[in-house]
Amino acid sequence: METDIATEPAAGTGSDLETTDGTVTVRTTHPGGNGRVLEVDGEAIRLEPEIRDSTRRWFYWYVDAESDADQTLRIEFPSDEVVGPRGPAVRTAMPCGGPIGNGAWDEWRWLGADHRIDATAFRYAFDAGERVQFALSFPYQRADFDAFAFEYESDPRLSLETLTTTAGGREVPVVRLGPSDADRHVALAARHHACESTASYVLEGVLRELLESEAMEPLLETHRVHAYPFGDLDGVERGDQGKYRGPHDHNRDYVDANEISELSPLYPTTSAIADDLRSLESLSLAIDFHCPFKWGGDINDRPFFVTEPTAASDELRGLAERLEDVTRARSSETDPTLTYDASPGVGLASFDSQSGLLHTFERYCSQLGAEPAASLEVPYVGTATDPVTPSTARRFGRDLAVALGATAR
Repeated sequence: METDIATEPAAGTGSDLETTDGTVTVRTTHPGGNGRVLEVDGEAIRLEPEIRDSTRRWFYWYVDAESDADQTLRIEFPSDEVVGPRGPAVRTAMPCGGPIGNGAWDEWRWLGADHRIDATAFRYAFDAGERVQFALSFPYQRADFDAFAFEYESDPRLSLETLTTTAGGREVPVVRLGPSDADRHVALAARHHACESTASYVLEGVLRELLESEAMEPLLETHRVHAYPFGDLDGVERGDQGKYRGPHDHNRDYVDANEISELSPLYPTTSAIADDLRSLESLSLAIDFHCPFKWGGDINDRPFFVTEPTAASDELRGLAERLEDVTRARSSETDPTLTYDASPGVGLASFDSQSGLLHTFERYCSQLGAEPAASLEVPYVGTATDPVTPSTARRFGRDLAVALGATAR
């Protein structure tokens, strides 16, 4: 899509910090960057997440660090408990001459509990010249989606379109799978809250399974799947929290004019998604992919559909039971896995601030007739036996696709 809107310049900062044994450069100029340097004290670098225009304090952070010397540093967040049970997510730059030369990176992984000091700090031993990125959990940027789309660009069943252009000048993608003349439709969405990145790996896994598995062919013969991977693409690329953005965030923006008031969405992307959804003749099913609170508590470490358990529809209960069956059928695998428990209060659970009256993607799809229309929360970290990694999240998405194939008949 051609546009005369210039893409907003890269945000973020870069700081050269003098430590006891050398210099470390901390940057947030990369896509998704977030973190403010508070001070340097010997071997300690103190940071905090940037809250920006969110109306509540939130926890997402993602920084780039490069050391000019062999040195072990402590990365501290004195005012925030934002270092999870497995430490931060980490990846390191590959040497020049890698697959794409300078700037190539290895895969994201957990740094490990042995590097974690407590919920506010971790330590890392840098080699001279080493460049490392650290984050709360596993980031997923537009470049990650583009790499996925590139793998399947020759598949005739996949259509990649530009839905609209953001206020920042970014082209918003929409993925469509299945026959263009289908009379039944499935809607999938993610990143209405910019920081909720592990959900994107699950959505990608769903799309991979739909494209690769023969078992998915019946679904794609009868339904057209519409996937909106970035509900807040500007926020994703800037590294915003996105959650509780003022005056309201993207998942509170699905409003319509009615007899009482004249309302319209604040954001170009939500407006375009709503228009696109209204154009579908029959919306059979819809899922919005999210992440919950950072970790801990009763429900934040396992995947769950957001619903009051006693109020869950038969269709949602059926989907949940099928998803449990699919994930547990391979729970004996030796590789790490992410399973689902459909029990009330575990896989079907509610939480504070979630209301059926909010102007969410889920509610909007429900009003258009989707059943089930649901929000799926994907944890940032997971449990000791069900860890979240890019691999397990994609695998979970594949399992969800299998369950959806049995649901959308």
